[in-house]
Amino acid sequence: MSKYFSPAEFQRCTPSCLITDMDPDFLEYLDAFREFVGIPLVLSCAYRSVAWEKSKGRTGNSAHTRGKAVDIVCNTSATRYKIVSAALHFGFRRIGIGKNYIHLDNDKSLPQGVIWHYYA
Repeated sequence: MSKYFSPAEFQRCTPSCLITDMDPDFLEYLDAFREFVGIPLVLSCAYRSVAWEKSKGRTGNSAHTRGKAVDIVCNTSATRYKIVSAALHFGFRRIGIGKNYIHLDNDKSLPQGVIWHYYA
């Protein structure tokens, strides 16, 4: 189902999910992005149910709930730069920057051309 991401990788995400929870078109896009960026991408989060989102005080309208988003582990500024610059060049229009991860999604139902941060 995915060239670069195994089912076990999705089960290690927080919360745990299945590769089949992901939108197939997004998975194909993510594989192409992985090929483009040329470095391993370790997922920390992928699909999240609406119930899980709401249990965390969120609206439940995240791209994660539609299987169209991932959070990628990122622990250095050089890796952060490589992922973000490649994502912009590749065509991602929704990017979130956390302390140790990068959120990428391609959910067209949400605002486009945005980069946000999760810093307090």
